[in-house]
Amino acid sequence: IMKYILFDHPFLHVNFCYRTLRYYTSTATTTELCNYKRLADFPAIFKPKDVENGWYDTWQRNKYFASSRITRRTSNSTQEEKETKESFSMVLPPPNITGILHLGHALTVIIQDVLARWLAKIFLSTAHAHAYRHRMKGHPVLWIPGLDHAGIATQAIVERTLQHTRNITRYDMGRDEFTQLIWQWKAEKAAIIKQQLKALGATLDWDREYFTIDENHSTAVIETFVRLYERNLLYRARDLVNWSPALRSTISDIEVEDFIVNGKTRLQLPGYNSKITVGQLIKLAYPIKDSKEELIVATTRPETIFGDVAIAVHPNDDRYSRYIGRYVFHPIRETFIPIIADSSVKREFGTGAVKITPAHDRLDYNIAKRHDLPVICVIDEGGNMTDACKEFKGVPRFITRKRLMDQLSVRGLVKGVEDNHRMTLPLCSRTHDVIEYLPKEQWFLRCTAMAKRAYEAVANGELKIYPNEDGIYEQMWYNWLENHKYRDWCVSRQLWWGHRIPAYSIIHGNGKDNDNDIFSDSNNTTSWIIARSEEEAHSLAQEKYGNTVNLRQDPDVLDTWFSSTVVPFATLGWPENTEDMARHYPLTLMETGHDILMFWVARMVMLSLELTQRLPFKEVLLHGVLCDGNGKKMSKSSGNVISPENIINGCTFEELNEQARLSHAAGILSAEELQRTLRVNTKTYSMGIPDCGADALRLSLCARNIKNHTISFDVDDCRTSKYFCNKIWQASKYVLLMTKEDQQRHENVEKESLNDLDRWILSRLSWMVEIVNNAFVERNFHKAITAIRQFLYYEFCDFYVEGTKFGFRSGNSAGHSNTLAKCLEVSLRILAPVTPYLSDDLYVRLAKKGLPGFLSVASLLETSYPMPYEFKHLRDIRLEERICELVDVTNAIRSCMANVSKKSNPEVNILVNNVRDYNFYRENVNLIKGASKIWNVPIHLIESANDSNFNRMMTRDNNSDGDDICTVQYMHTNDCSLLITVMDTSVLEQVKKNIAKNKSKSMC
Repeated sequence: IMKYILFDHPFLHVNFCYRTLRYYTSTATTTELCNYKRLADFPAIFKPKDVENGWYDTWQRNKYFASSRITRRTSNSTQEEKETKESFSMVLPPPNITGILHLGHALTVIIQDVLARWLAKIFLSTAHAHAYRHRMKGHPVLWIPGLDHAGIATQAIVERTLQHTRNITRYDMGRDEFTQLIWQWKAEKAAIIKQQLKALGATLDWDREYFTIDENHSTAVIETFVRLYERNLLYRARDLVNWSPALRSTISDIEVEDFIVNGKTRLQLPGYNSKITVGQLIKLAYPIKDSKEELIVATTRPETIFGDVAIAVHPNDDRYSRYIGRYVFHPIRETFIPIIADSSVKREFGTGAVKITPAHDRLDYNIAKRHDLPVICVIDEGGNMTDACKEFKGVPRFITRKRLMDQLSVRGLVKGVEDNHRMTLPLCSRTHDVIEYLPKEQWFLRCTAMAKRAYEAVANGELKIYPNEDGIYEQMWYNWLENHKYRDWCVSRQLWWGHRIPAYSIIHGNGKDNDNDIFSDSNNTTSWIIARSEEEAHSLAQEKYGNTVNLRQDPDVLDTWFSSTVVPFATLGWPENTEDMARHYPLTLMETGHDILMFWVARMVMLSLELTQRLPFKEVLLHGVLCDGNGKKMSKSSGNVISPENIINGCTFEELNEQARLSHAAGILSAEELQRTLRVNTKTYSMGIPDCGADALRLSLCARNIKNHTISFDVDDCRTSKYFCNKIWQASKYVLLMTKEDQQRHENVEKESLNDLDRWILSRLSWMVEIVNNAFVERNFHKAITAIRQFLYYEFCDFYVEGTKFGFRSGNSAGHSNTLAKCLEVSLRILAPVTPYLSDDLYVRLAKKGLPGFLSVASLLETSYPMPYEFKHLRDIRLEERICELVDVTNAIRSCMANVSKKSNPEVNILVNNVRDYNFYRENVNLIKGASKIWNVPIHLIESANDSNFNRMMTRDNNSDGDDICTVQYMHTNDCSLLITVMDTSVLEQVKKNIAKNKSKSMC
């Protein structure tokens, strides 16, 4: 065997065997033309921790996130154009301070950061702007960070923590000390959340950071309350509300979870030592007055019988029409109650006759108002029975249920119990207690007119909601607002943490304020003063009542959703007419999860139209709910929540379990939630989570279709994305090796003598730039990632780079170096919004090495984004189609030679039947050789089966030494066949198996 160094190549030498008359390869350790010194300080592999280290500090130090700075270089824009450009503005939906960020938060952050980075880098001249006019003018980006005080959620979790760690309640501490404790909690969580946001690479303008209970935001909230009251939109009244006995407060609809019960079920509820039974349908008998008959009613809540004021049936129900207008005997209160007809009664439910308990059921409450029935409250704020329940006074409601059932059974009034009743149980999402509907005096916001305006904003196209392919979210918008305009919004909460309601009751005499007695109103209260401050309230009270009155501020706080509705304009300085309001309002985009479309987005629109007479934003982009790999929503109750830092930094199985145990010890996880979390960890993360880095996490989340209703996520996707990042890292090393420091810049690459391979990859580069930009415009991030991976992983790395290796050694490489550099430079800029750490680190490293075409910048945030018009002239669709044929042939060779060692020196003859293909294949055989890793690839022109060359190859079965030469033919297309020659029958059998497998797949 004689070695011939046919060309200098960083990886390979070609060897020639005289016996077999074939070439084969071996790895080379040195070369002469490649400058290995350029890799001396270049890390061998992609290591996320090393790459990410220090970059965020660089971005902040250079003030890239400040909205006043246009962070891009351009030669086409004038100073006047820069100054007159409108901004792209959005706010980060403020994370709650209840805990640290989870992957759901990370999804929101990454979506917005990709948009912010992309939009901050784009600049188009007027001549090319028409295709991207609304979203892609290179305007300065304003992205505002903030945190939500999350009244109920935060107070609930701090109370649980107090109970677990110190065995005390908030009442043991008092209001002032308790709220001070929450401020300490906020400081700890805020620091962690801020660090998490930075680790994700979020380009937030930290100089504008807000907290929904800080001084500026509180001013806006108070002003909102006052103005709405002055416009007669806020009022105080007694009405039925969602009440959480565990929290002793009203809660919003979004904080009520509909828990489906499929029959008899045992549940553990707060305040009970043992589980209680739900899911049973009880049939109770009510004797009819002046008759021996009984009316049987069905109920799931027998304990509310004390508050029954009527029995209702449907007016068209023939079973009961003769009883309408008569009375039944109430077996507990020992009085008579009427039988009434109401069309809202469902005839198919139970027996078709229902008891009416207005104080504890919404439907019953509305029926009572229509029929002028009394309202008797039988369950108090703590979930215990009231004075109206006689000997059951003070007994917990579910204990009362059991005792009362025993009594009624003894009296023969229980006529049956169905254990398979399917029902929906309203649970408090914060405490998992069963919600009670109680009539309470609260503050309400009239929504009719505001809901109508919000409805019309979408209907007339003024406000866009995306995705809108099937119109599902627009229909949700219409349905909710149509219903909501008939139902006013209860905005008061009986909590200690939140915005204190700016309402002051007038107390004549020496009324004393008792903050702990937060549920009762003084009997001496005659009126309310609504004011921006206590001083203003005193002034208004003196004008109206003189100096003989005392004021007591309402101890309640505002619903968190109410204070959050002002975020779009409060963060810009409202109620003042600030420069920020003039420049950035309305916001360009509101991006958030579809699950809070109605509870937050719709209410922001309602309040903004009322207070500013403008929409709060021009566009709404909704993403789906994040689920695990099994399609189950990520939540504490499911035990499948993942912290982003565990993916970024990696986490062992033991560390994951320890995190869960610490959360349980702090009262954040219940005992059941802890056990579920440990089970999920054992099943899914028994080997821990590898360190994948922020870029891999960003890439994996963006690769999902965020517009889907649910988004499945698997940690393995992050591992794959990390490998992709390393692929780019290795390709960068190759490009660096194959270019010279003094090489010409790549702007003139298209003017050089390029071969088909170079022109093809530049055409594909043009395709990729266009697809990615269009995908970002349409907010289809997954399509952008698919295009990036298609180009970089498969076309650039797998085919073009491999093809250039043979081009360099054969001397047919005039355009390879600059083409490699150009593709890499553009690709890193394309990737920058998605993988900012990797892109910046590689770009700056390569620029310092003098790679042609790379700008000397501190960060890619100083460069423009590649735009389609810049590369349109490189597109050659016909050439792409022809190279695609070569790629197909290469893939066919790969399939045929799968699991075949290259040491067996196989030869793959490509047989074509026309001169055109013959010449094209010969000119581009380097692509086939490099991508297939088969070095012996002769091209043959075989015009017919009788061709002498074909017959000679097919009949060759021995060489001069008597060794077998085994051949097999594979018909790839009608115009192209593969004739594979090997020196070993066992290798031949493997090739035949591969061919048979390929044919089977083809038939399928």
